[in-house]
Amino acid sequence: MKPRKLTYTAHRYLALIIALQLLAWSVGGFIFSILDIDNVRGSTDARAITNLPLDAEAIEAFPLIIQTAIENLHYDDIATITLADRGLGPHWEIKDSESRLLLRLDQFGNPTALITPDEANAIAILDFKHDATIADTTLFDESSESIPTEYRTGHLPAYRVTLNHPKNPHIYINAQIGQITARRNDAWRTFDFFWMLHTMDYANRDNFNTLLLSIASMFAILTALTGIALWIWRLAPKRKRKTQNQDQL
Repeated sequence: MKPRKLTYTAHRYLALIIALQLLAWSVGGFIFSILDIDNVRGSTDARAITNLPLDAEAIEAFPLIIQTAIENLHYDDIATITLADRGLGPHWEIKDSESRLLLRLDQFGNPTALITPDEANAIAILDFKHDATIADTTLFDESSESIPTEYRTGHLPAYRVTLNHPKNPHIYINAQIGQITARRNDAWRTFDFFWMLHTMDYANRDNFNTLLLSIASMFAILTALTGIALWIWRLAPKRKRKTQNQDQL
């Protein structure tokens, strides 16, 4: 068989094989685009209560300084009381049933304010395992004119600590409790760009239920189906001629 003929034949059969997978991808994309992700995850059927409020007996099991701090809050919805060291020493974190921070205390029971830029820098350097220095530290909150796209759904207020490193890392840190909420680098930004192209959500990048994606998926399905149909119809005349020749013999 001549190289040109061999290439043509190989292309036809490879196209059929990949067309089946493209069809599966396209159908999957269409299904993803029309299903509500919150319904898929069961979020629409949940009461959205992450933790039930603690009763008085449970609160009495904590140290006196915590009991006194809670009494001074005059707030009944106390759901979690956590002692955590996020790189700045042990601190108590008191939250409600919706995981909102009500109060942060040091280990001696003294209320604390937002962490400082220097503390955020220390947390970022401690977290990043490679050698790096601080390039910039910025605080974002609800009053900020713009929030970085790479931190579009993150908790506020938060510090963005930019490190001097070839990966161009950004460490985002919850300014209330010092918890790292996001890590971004060039690899993540590349992935996020192509994720935007994949979901066709050019505004928020996270919405899979876009009309544009549904329409594109339908066209892809039709393209795959028509390609398979043409492949079958192209073989049909050959089979017909072969049958006719056998009948004549």
